[in-house]
Amino acid sequence: MSLKLHKELLQQMSRLQGRQQKRVLAFAKGILPGDQCKHFYKEVQVKSWEQLLRYSEGCDLNIPGVKEWNGWIFKGHECAEWELSTTLERTLRDRFQLDLSDAWKWERRLSREFMRKARGYLRDPPSDIDYMEWLALMQHYGAPTRLHDWTYSFWTAVLFAVEKATLNENNEEKSCAVWALQIDWLRKRVEENVPKLKKLLNQYNDPNREIEFFLNSQGKENTPSGVWPLNAYRLNQRVVAQQALFVVPLDVTKPLMDNLRFCPAVEEMISQRLIKFVIPCNDEVIRPCVKYLYDRNLTRATLFPGIEGYAHSIGNLLLQPHRFHGVGENPNRPWPN
Repeated sequence: MSLKLHKELLQQMSRLQGRQQKRVLAFAKGILPGDQCKHFYKEVQVKSWEQLLRYSEGCDLNIPGVKEWNGWIFKGHECAEWELSTTLERTLRDRFQLDLSDAWKWERRLSREFMRKARGYLRDPPSDIDYMEWLALMQHYGAPTRLHDWTYSFWTAVLFAVEKATLNENNEEKSCAVWALQIDWLRKRVEENVPKLKKLLNQYNDPNREIEFFLNSQGKENTPSGVWPLNAYRLNQRVVAQQALFVVPLDVTKPLMDNLRFCPAVEEMISQRLIKFVIPCNDEVIRPCVKYLYDRNLTRATLFPGIEGYAHSIGNLLLQPHRFHGVGENPNRPWPN
């Protein structure tokens, strides 16, 4: 879709009212996957807490290679209507309505700016050529990048999905979501269909050379579509705690969903390798889920070490009053007992 047509569509959709307006505008802006994307991933509706437990073990899905989720990674979304997209993509397309054809230019400009000026804030900055660690730092502190955060842990993704969930009321049907991607299988398909990348991998085992290959392939003819798993060599506390992994789109001028959908040799098979679990935001699912996570010490406090992560984790204790027996019940006691 051209940028002009995209803007005209948004203007027409803005005349709609209420919830209909929100949903249609979201689709027009690219937040909703829509029918054009739904055919290439499997959508699973979670009906109960017990069913979510079963899915966490890879049961009842009738998909090859799911048992115990070996070779899979996961992504949690607090809103089931969100698609998979990078912060660079959302900043260009959704925030400023800029065409993604210039994404490779802005990636260079923003990265150069960060690398030049961020050193004054960092005690131990990466080397000038450690591009993967620079991009990871940009992502960590909120700058737009092509990196997309995933985790090897199903339950870490569930935490990110449910931690800000607002329980349904007045017959609303709000949901959150967990995505699952068979990254080992997809990595092999990309390697087989990008000869220059395969040659590079045969010569080196160096994530920095891999990201350099992807960065220097942009803005040129025949840039392949696809995604690739990467991490910096030096891992910070959060990456370790979250069992995190970055997924990188090969062609930054295309949405992440298109990089997945048009990855060579996988178009007809990706629906068995990309799953979206839609989790209803109701008390019957969210309450036992939060308790399950908390009992296993899986909270924002453990995934984001430090006072900020701990403070963000406090709110979910409202679903666990049993942990505060006798506390906050007697107004005659000195505060805050």
